[in-house]
Formats: sequence, C-alpha cells, structure tokens
Amino acid sequence: MGRRALPNYLWGVLAILFVQIILNVFGGTVLLYAISGRQGTGLLHFVVWFSLLASAVLAVSALFLVLRNPWARYPVLGVEVLAMVSGLVSLVTTGTPAGITNIALGYAVITMLSRPEVRDWLTNVPAPAGHWSYE
Repeated sequence: MGRRALPNYLWGVLAILFVQIILNVFGGTVLLYAISGRQGTGLLHFVVWFSLLASAVLAVSALFLVLRNPWARYPVLGVEVLAMVSGLVSLVTTGTPAGITNIALGYAVITMLSRPEVRDWLTNVPAPAGHWSYE
C-alpha cells in the first residue's frame, strides 16, 4: 500500500511556512546585528528572539506535518494566531499596512490547516506493515 500524496492545501501551508521561516530568520538576524551593543533595546531584543523561536517552532512543526503527525497543527496554529495579533497591533498602532501581511498569511495558513482534506490526511495514517490494530 503506497503513501497518499500530500493534499494541495498542505502544500500551500508548507510554502507559506517556508517563506515565513526564511523571512523571520533573515529579518531577525539583521535586526539582531543592527541593535547589538545599543542601550535601551531590551523589548526589541525580546521581540527578535521570540521571532527566531517562532521560526524554529514553525520549522519543526512543518517537518512533523509532512510526517503526518496530527498534533503538529497546533503549534502552527498558535504561532499563526500570534502573528495575526502582531499584525493587527502593528496595523492599529503605526497605521502602516505592513501588518496586513501577517494577518493575511496567518489567516491563509489557519484556513488551509482547517480544511477537511488536510485534517483527514493527518489523522488517517495507515499502520505500518506487520503491525496489528484493534479494528
């Protein structure tokens, strides 16, 4: 019995996560370099390190999504909700439309991960050959 192919929506999720990971790591590294040695940047340091941590969580979760672990959806959903809240705060406080990107990407990932095809693909994992089940 062959493995079922990834649903198209999951490919979309993985593509968005890849872009988010690359941009967060690149932007976080550049910001960390730019603010190193400056005084009074404690909150900015926290935000940058949190962004890098979120990138690591997304990378590990993306790997486990491909390996069909249904629990891997939850860290991704959590990070995307935080990204949407961050985008909304950015949009409200600065008035610049840069926060729209976080809101749009977060909404797209949450919507695609909630699709029945993706949930079904993640939860209906066939048992490996030679293993028995209770069914």
